[in-house]
Amino acid sequence: MTETRRPQILVQLHGGLGNQLFQAAAGLALAERLGGRVGFDISRFRDKGLRGFALAALPTGAEVVAGGRPGLAARLLAKAEKLGGGAGIKRPAGFRGGIFVERQFHFDERFEAITGDTLIAGFFQSPRYFTPAEARIRAAFDAGGAMSPTALRLGDGLDAAETVAVHIRRGDYAGDAKARAVHGVLGDDYYERALALIRRAVPGARIKVFSDDAGVAGERAAAWGGEAVAGASALEDLWLMSRCRHHVIANSSFSWWSAWLDRRADGLRIAPRQWFARDKLIATYTGDLFPEGWILL
Repeated sequence: MTETRRPQILVQLHGGLGNQLFQAAAGLALAERLGGRVGFDISRFRDKGLRGFALAALPTGAEVVAGGRPGLAARLLAKAEKLGGGAGIKRPAGFRGGIFVERQFHFDERFEAITGDTLIAGFFQSPRYFTPAEARIRAAFDAGGAMSPTALRLGDGLDAAETVAVHIRRGDYAGDAKARAVHGVLGDDYYERALALIRRAVPGARIKVFSDDAGVAGERAAAWGGEAVAGASALEDLWLMSRCRHHVIANSSFSWWSAWLDRRADGLRIAPRQWFARDKLIATYTGDLFPEGWILL
């Protein structure tokens, strides 16, 4: 008996760790629905020189595709797809499947109609893309096996009932004018309101401050009576944050995932309504970005 060929789902990865997790989650969920296999196309990191592939240590089971110059047949297919929304997407060598390009920030319902070999490209920042495959996503993104002994020691006790992970995003949000115009930098008022709510709801709250700016983390931790915590890498920070019981996240896909990966139902998850800077937010629907039960301030 001939074995049925499994569809190939390729995910074009880009951005930092949080963005890559959203993209990978969509691809893994699609592959589960179609009974397919997953590959991560990392050619954009090489071509654009931005960030780098950040998922290698996770047990996703995906093949990594480095990309390459496509053959003649693939180049002809790419030309034919220009009217269908696939223009500008470079095919990995040998891949002749379809191309799906996300049309908007919120959930694109065309995703549910994908069949067969497909390369998907976009941000996919809505849990609607992957909620049906939640168990697989959680297993694929379990970073515990990749943690250093130091991170494991830091993680001890973070699952206590009163621990609160507070994430402050600076980096390119503060230092790059283009990124700042899109994302903006959250003001102290958001964190003050979130921590006031936490302290009312969680007696003896133990504040753990995480940030990509160590100086800011130390200053805020001192002001809030907390402790600055840092792993040796972004992945370690993400894992440590997910070990805390409650979460005050930034307008960042990175800390979004730390709150989502903490599967305990009794924790508070507080997120900013102002996910983007004002002009971007006016033009962008973010209503399906946040899972049910998260508190928006």
